[in-house]
Amino acid sequence: MKRIIFLFVLAISITAYGQNMGIGIRLGDPTGPTLKKHIGKNALEFSFGRSHLFSNHHWYNDNFDSWYLHQNFGYTDFQYQDYKASIPLGMQLHYLINKDIYKIGSEDIKGLQWYFGFGGQFRFRNYHYTYTYKVPGDPNWHYGTSRRVTDIDLGVDGVIGLEYKFDKVPFSVFIDMTIFMEVVDNPFLPSVQGGIGGRYNF
Repeated sequence: MKRIIFLFVLAISITAYGQNMGIGIRLGDPTGPTLKKHIGKNALEFSFGRSHLFSNHHWYNDNFDSWYLHQNFGYTDFQYQDYKASIPLGMQLHYLINKDIYKIGSEDIKGLQWYFGFGGQFRFRNYHYTYTYKVPGDPNWHYGTSRRVTDIDLGVDGVIGLEYKFDKVPFSVFIDMTIFMEVVDNPFLPSVQGGIGGRYNF
């Protein structure tokens, strides 16, 4: 019992000391665990999980023609059918600059911050395309499946967001938007991402 009380007091003490670390869940791109380490007034944030949560079908459909043109099959005709893919994974690392918001209109605010920052991302996925095609001299459609295709995206990004820390409990909630610019393998291809989530701070 004494040990439990000691651990409880220690946890409260650490929480009251400054809440320099936060761990929680992010929903968006990527969806998964998120870790935030405060460094003075600023912070480092790392997020990992499933990426492309809202754009899978759209991305694969648009990318099929580009993939096909690099194969040099020489078919007389072809039609995209579908795809089979592994879970796409993504990682983000950001350096964040935090700014306190003290007032909204005439109302005093406590625990609300807006932040902006920059960093990098790595995203990875494997997939197969299924399609039908015709060959010269044969009017029939044939069924084809691509070999495994690996897509690796590496690039830089900028982020802006809001975070609210509750006064009496060591929890915070956040919402953010990120603009990602690929360097590898589609240089200068931009995409907009977003996320919401919550963290336990200690």
